[in-house]
Amino acid sequence: MLGSDFKALGLVRSLGRRGIPCVVFDNLPRSAWFSRYVARRFKWTGPMDTDDFLNFLIRIGKEYGLEQWVLFPAQDEVVELVSRNTHRLAQIYQLVTQDWGIVQWANDKRFTYRMAEELGIPYPKTWYPASEGNLPTLEVAFPVIIKPAISTHLQYALRLKALPAGSYEELRSQYRLAASIINPQEIMVQEMIPGNGRAQYSVAAFCQEGRTIVSMTARRTRQYPIHYGLSSSFVEAIEVPALFSLAEKILGYMRVSGMVEVEFKHDYRDDQYKLLDINVRPWGWHTLCIACGLDFSSMQYCDALGKRLVYTTPRYGYHWVRLLTDIPAGLQEMQEGITTPGAYLQSLKGKTVFSVLDWHDPLPAFGDFASALWRVVHVAHRKSVKESDEAIRLLTRKRRSEAL
Repeated sequence: MLGSDFKALGLVRSLGRRGIPCVVFDNLPRSAWFSRYVARRFKWTGPMDTDDFLNFLIRIGKEYGLEQWVLFPAQDEVVELVSRNTHRLAQIYQLVTQDWGIVQWANDKRFTYRMAEELGIPYPKTWYPASEGNLPTLEVAFPVIIKPAISTHLQYALRLKALPAGSYEELRSQYRLAASIINPQEIMVQEMIPGNGRAQYSVAAFCQEGRTIVSMTARRTRQYPIHYGLSSSFVEAIEVPALFSLAEKILGYMRVSGMVEVEFKHDYRDDQYKLLDINVRPWGWHTLCIACGLDFSSMQYCDALGKRLVYTTPRYGYHWVRLLTDIPAGLQEMQEGITTPGAYLQSLKGKTVFSVLDWHDPLPAFGDFASALWRVVHVAHRKSVKESDEAIRLLTRKRRSEAL
């Protein structure tokens, strides 16, 4: 398992309960790291999308007898690393990740929207400015957002998926911020589709070379932060028949194999479901699918080893919640008048699947909280250091000016 967040935890628990031992690699121990189902843990220092990590992964595989173990990347940047190095890694591991020629259609939104254009699949209006000087030539209707073609490049720097802009002046300012972090060629300007999480939907599927074997739909009702959230915090298993044909077109075009999530947003202005993102890795709420009868983790494992797939018709009516982020999401919605305390509490009733909490495997809940606290402290420290450095620069500049 490459990564140890709650997405990886869902896989670890699914496979561990079947007696399949799991090994975890990560540079920050998170919830899955502490699971009772993990047989061994390998700590890496530094980013996990580098050649150094690739070599470490290969070396560990040989030294610890992990040949032919199934390799599960749980994060986008590691999916890209594996997909760009399938030839080397396949000499050690059984891969569930296809090569970059297929993965690029999901991980690089420039390819995602080009595919949607060719298929006639609705997607948000998107512009690709070559430079800041091109911004005034864009025929956009504000508000818009700036998004990176590869999500993680902005997400890890700012803990945001998009930057909003309500005017050309704000668009220039946000463009400069984005260009200071990511390659300007990756910057996209996109129309803002109105509506909150209740307008966001997904198709979860298992495919073999583009053929959808089984699938289900869900509504990503809440996310945190509530505007341009990093991930869903409350998801409901709801059947939306109109989405199946759209997703099947996309997955068939990609010729994708394995577990995949296709995200849409309903635009009430023209009553269309518009393509947003594709995840060719475990997504945040994939354990909801297990409760509904579709254990994509097990299917992925069995498919990698050539075993018979076991699945059933999905059962709807369950919901999934990540309390660590859903409580603040609920508070944000209350502040903006989207919900009330009573309505929020009412939404938690019923058939609930928790992202981390499990009394049969309790330690991951503590690890999840500790890692989240560490990230908050780390971000605050970096901000403090940056502000201190800026203050020192301003003071030095002032003293030089006074000396002159």
